[in-house]
Amino acid sequence: MTSQHSYGDFDLISAPVFVLHINDAGEPVYAAINDYALRKSGRPISDFLGRTAQEIYPHAYGRTAYAFHCGVRDSGVSTSYQLDLPVAGMPRSFRTTLCPDLDDEGKVTRLVGCSTDLTPEQNAQEAKVQFNTLATEMEQFVAMAAHDLRAPMRQISAIAGLLRDDLAEQDIGNIELLETLERIAAKTMDLVTEVLQHVEVAAERNPHTVFNFATLCNDICATLDPTQVHTVTSSMSTLSTDRTVMQIALCNMIENALKHGHRDKMKIKIDVRQGDPGMLEVTLTDNGMGFSSDALKVMNNSQFRAESGYGLFAVKRLISARGGTLKAQNLPIQSGAMVRFSLPGYCLEDATKSGNQKRSQDIGGQPGKDSGRRRA
Repeated sequence: MTSQHSYGDFDLISAPVFVLHINDAGEPVYAAINDYALRKSGRPISDFLGRTAQEIYPHAYGRTAYAFHCGVRDSGVSTSYQLDLPVAGMPRSFRTTLCPDLDDEGKVTRLVGCSTDLTPEQNAQEAKVQFNTLATEMEQFVAMAAHDLRAPMRQISAIAGLLRDDLAEQDIGNIELLETLERIAAKTMDLVTEVLQHVEVAAERNPHTVFNFATLCNDICATLDPTQVHTVTSSMSTLSTDRTVMQIALCNMIENALKHGHRDKMKIKIDVRQGDPGMLEVTLTDNGMGFSSDALKVMNNSQFRAESGYGLFAVKRLISARGGTLKAQNLPIQSGAMVRFSLPGYCLEDATKSGNQKRSQDIGGQPGKDSGRRRA
C-alpha cells in the first residue's frame, strides 16, 4: 500500500480529497486522505488507511459509498454521485467526483475522489422554503384578520351616525364624543386598508413596460391633488421597468409627503436616472417637516414599527423583493426630507436633455397635528 505521504500535495487543496487503491482482493481501500478531509471528519488517519468505505462508515452509509467505489473500479469511467455520510457525529450531504487511474493494460489501479459539502447550501434552501411558507401564512392570517375587522368598524360608524341623529343640537358634549368615536373608527378603517394593501403589493410582480416617467407622476398627482396647489417637478424620462411597482412606490411617497409635510403648499421634486448597471435610481425631495424617527427606522433598517403604519413596511419590502434598495433621510440644512430608491430597469432617454416637467397642485390641506411625517 502506498504511504499517505506520497500524496502530500493534496493537503494544499481546500476540499476533501481521497485516494483508493485496489488491494490484492480487488477491494478499493483508502490509501490517502488530505488534511482538509481529516479536519472535517474529526477522525485520525488510522481510521481510514487500508480500510474500505463500508468498514469506515456504519450501516447503509458505508455500503452505499462502497458500491459507488466498486462501480467505478469495474467500469473504469469517471462518475459523480451524491450521498450522505456521518461526519463529526452528524449526517452531511456530499457530491463526489471519482476518477479511475488505469495502467498500461487498461486495468484500474486506483481511484481519486474529490468531494463538495452540499450541506450549507441545502440548509439555506430549506431555510428559505420555511421562511417563504411562514411569510405566506402570516400574510394570509393578516389579510383574514383585516377583513374581519372591517365589519365591526363599519358598524361602529353606523351606530355613531344613528346616535348623532337622535341627539339634540344643544347636547354638545355627547356630540363631541360621537365625533371622536367616528374619527377613531375612520382611522382604524384606514389602518385595515393599509394592511390589505400591504398583502396585495407584497405579491405584486409585473414584467417591464416602457412608459414616460413625467406622465406617470402627473397621473398620480391628478388623483392625489386634483385642485393643484402643491408643486411637483419630475424628470421627463422614458423608462423601461416594472410600471406597477414604480407607481405603487411613488404614489405612497407623494401621498404621504402631501399628507404629513405640515405645509399648506408643498414643493416636491422627483428625479430619475440610470444608476448601477441594470438599475434605475429615483430621488424624491420635499420641503416638508421631515421624517419621524419611527419612519426612518422602517425605511433604513426594515424595522417594522406600528407607529409608522404598514405602508412603509410594504413599500420597503416590495422594492427589496425586486433587488432594489431604499434609503431615507432628513435634509441637514433646510427643512425637508429625501427618499432614494432603486428598481431594476433602464432609462431610455436622458432626463437632463429632456428637461423637467412641473405641475402645480392644490389639495387645500392644512398643516397636520402629528409631530413627524411617515409614509403609510
